[in-house]
Amino acid sequence: MQVFAMIPHFLGSFTAVIAWIYLVSNSTRVFSYLPQILAIWRCRDGARSISLWSWTSWSISHVTAGLYGLVVAHDAYLVLISVLNLVGCAAVTLVAARRRGLLRGWRADAQRTAA
Repeated sequence: MQVFAMIPHFLGSFTAVIAWIYLVSNSTRVFSYLPQILAIWRCRDGARSISLWSWTSWSISHVTAGLYGLVVAHDAYLVLISVLNLVGCAAVTLVAARRRGLLRGWRADAQRTAA
């Protein structure tokens, strides 16, 4: 019976540890996008080895995580980390698309439509 009495206390401290690990690992992950962006920018072949599909899906997952943090969990840290990771993923995606020339036509179309 004493083992079961310790479970709520253990889970409370375990939850705090997991929360801190999440906060630290995802906060530092924000800085990991910069080397990827620089590598894509320097790549001469348009960064063909970068999967736009993967980076787009990760961007979408950060949108949903941010919405979950805002609407369901009411957790400002989750929202902030999700937004920062969304910015990083979107930057990688957009820079890769730009280097491949995928955004050139979009910009010209937008200018023609505005005129």
